[in-house]
Amino acid sequence: MPLLRRHKYSIILLSIYWPAIFILTHIPVPMLARQSGMSDKTMHFLAYMALVFFLWLAISPYQKVNWKKAKAWIILAVIVWYGVFDEWLQSKVGRNADMMDIAADLSGAVAGLVVLSIFSFWPAALVVAAIFIFTGSNFSKIDMLWQLPHISAWFHFAGYTAFTLIWIQYMYRYVRLSAEKLTQPRWILSALAVPIALLVIVKSAGIPMGKKVWLMDCLTALTAIGAATITSYFTFLSLIEPTDSSD
Repeated sequence: MPLLRRHKYSIILLSIYWPAIFILTHIPVPMLARQSGMSDKTMHFLAYMALVFFLWLAISPYQKVNWKKAKAWIILAVIVWYGVFDEWLQSKVGRNADMMDIAADLSGAVAGLVVLSIFSFWPAALVVAAIFIFTGSNFSKIDMLWQLPHISAWFHFAGYTAFTLIWIQYMYRYVRLSAEKLTQPRWILSALAVPIALLVIVKSAGIPMGKKVWLMDCLTALTAIGAATITSYFTFLSLIEPTDSSD
């Protein structure tokens, strides 16, 4: 039986992501990670939240997590033992093994499974994307890396592009809007409004935490939101079947 598209993409993403984080945890800590200002535990939390998200989707892309069934617990056990093995192996390659890292790994994995138990795929993807954007913006110092100014711009462009595209897919699939409706002004404004609201919330929440609101980051995020919405508009426009106007 051939794999459906979401299942196929989930397996591809997992096959890229898991080896990537394995490599990153077994080489000297990258300069960017040291200078980012983000807590090592926060990085572990986010990394394992994403890992369990991709792992679940690679196994059950069309089902919510059901804690009454063994599958969720098996996946959680796999992630925990992988985290333990990962920390042990780090001690053999010149990096420090830390029980608190394992705790952060477990917390991230549990959080990812909880999100997937509450929400189906597209809403869960929205929640995870929002968590990554909020955390990356307010719990790191990527905007202060003057020697790498493109990093903050890349983060804001990639993050808000992804969130906007996920939000539009959510409207298309869960609000059950037709391609024709999604090209109407009302829904175009809706496509713009939610990502812009997230931007406002993220930047506003950062102010009490001592984060500066950089105009360039905001403009980059707005450009990403606009580009994703325009791209989606023309995509949906191409899906609309022309009406026969002949007599």
